[in-house]
Amino acid sequence: MKKNIWIDIVIFLAIIIFVNLVSLSIFTRIDLSKGKIYSLSKSSKQAVKDLEDRLVIKAYFSKNLPGEVADAHRFVKDILSEYQAYSRGRLRFEFIDPSDEENLKKEAQKCQIFPASMRVIENDKLEIREVYMGLAFLYKDKTESLPLIQNTRGLEYDITKIIKKISAICLKKIAFFELEKEEEIPQMPGYPQKNDEFATVRQYISESYEVSKTDLSKPINVEVDALVFTGVEDSLSMYQLYNLDQFLMGGGNILFFQDRIKANLQTQQAESINSNLFDLFRYYGISIKNNLVADAVCGHVQVQQQRGIFRMATPVSYPFFPVINNVNKENLIVKNLAYMQLIFASEIDTTKTGKDLEFEPLLYTSENSGEVTMPRLDISLQNYMNRNLKGMFIDPPKIVAGIYSGLFKSYFINNSEFMDMIPETTNSKILIVTDSDFIKEGAGAGVKGNLDFVLNAVDYMASEESLIEIRSRETEFKPLKELSSGTRKVIKWINILFPSILLIIMGILHYRGELKRRKILGELYE
Repeated sequence: MKKNIWIDIVIFLAIIIFVNLVSLSIFTRIDLSKGKIYSLSKSSKQAVKDLEDRLVIKAYFSKNLPGEVADAHRFVKDILSEYQAYSRGRLRFEFIDPSDEENLKKEAQKCQIFPASMRVIENDKLEIREVYMGLAFLYKDKTESLPLIQNTRGLEYDITKIIKKISAICLKKIAFFELEKEEEIPQMPGYPQKNDEFATVRQYISESYEVSKTDLSKPINVEVDALVFTGVEDSLSMYQLYNLDQFLMGGGNILFFQDRIKANLQTQQAESINSNLFDLFRYYGISIKNNLVADAVCGHVQVQQQRGIFRMATPVSYPFFPVINNVNKENLIVKNLAYMQLIFASEIDTTKTGKDLEFEPLLYTSENSGEVTMPRLDISLQNYMNRNLKGMFIDPPKIVAGIYSGLFKSYFINNSEFMDMIPETTNSKILIVTDSDFIKEGAGAGVKGNLDFVLNAVDYMASEESLIEIRSRETEFKPLKELSSGTRKVIKWINILFPSILLIIMGILHYRGELKRRKILGELYE
């Protein structure tokens, strides 16, 4: 009998050991959250599976983290464990606390990870504590880092982006069009130039791509995967137009952020932009209406108003700053995005799309839209102060961004001065946003939704769709459903009265129960 018990114990232990050994190479978990945001995406799993060599991640984390960020340690450990499980042995990680050892501090500093100062209240005392919360990635002879993990939301995207970047043989190339050379002003190394209108967008894109500049005076490098065209207010030279055309004909993809109307909020004046770029568009079969879209769902501008002896800034809804939360849910670029901000945008005319082209809309204005058209482009603020914009704008949604694909024929096909051009292509795409302010400093670049859109669009045009999947899971926006005034009043009074009525009913039920109990006790002792 004893012998059988020992045999059972040995078999049980063998099973436990076997299961643990199998679990080292086979990893699974159940994630019931919407979008499965607590487990790795297919793109992240594939990124670590594709590693050709050993990747070491050093997590420099202090042990004495303040309470508000203490959970970050556990979250980082969990997510790195998942990466390790799917890496087929090519990724390993270790946690290091460099707080009390000078050699570890120097090691962290070498990996561009520095301590952050945090205020901590302990024993009724406020103290400043230096903590480490960074990741260093070491692959072959390359080193990348996440210096400070301030927020675990979006961490998977950051880690996967670095894994793809550090393990890539060469980064894909993105070119930025600039009409004039910027005056170089000496700055601290690593910081964008102050006079760079596209510093934020360029910096974010450069984290995943090799970014260059072009003024189109020379042909674009054939290795460039996509061109970001930041808009013009005048015509291009014929050579600039030719180089733009031939980049497209050679299979390059182009993202246009281009105004149709030049508007100035300070002077409250607007005029049409006359550029040969629109001749190029029309030849391809692309048309942007000579108008400005208006939308009841819009941003605000501050207007100075006199209130007695005081002059105060009052926010006024301005319909030419449409807020976009109406997107094409079928398209990977925008399906999980919302709350983007446009500034003086125009409408894409889909009725004039070329017969050989396909058009896929991306961004729409709301159900309460309108427009102002030539020749009178009235954008005065006074027209919209203290007005019911939903009553003013009753047009259906207008398209302000979309993608063209199909057959593009060269604009220079019949031009004898350019005999060596590529005549046509079916391998290119054009993405148009009818607002150049969408990506500018001090304008649209300050809106997170705009940045997410640009990054998704660049990934899509550079054939890096896998990054979009991860970023979209972190940027999904769920605005509250807008209710009518009557419905809001009903809900308000329900919230006010229901708790009181519920307490009264519970009091009555309790009182009746007490009377019944007293009656029973009275009958027992009579």
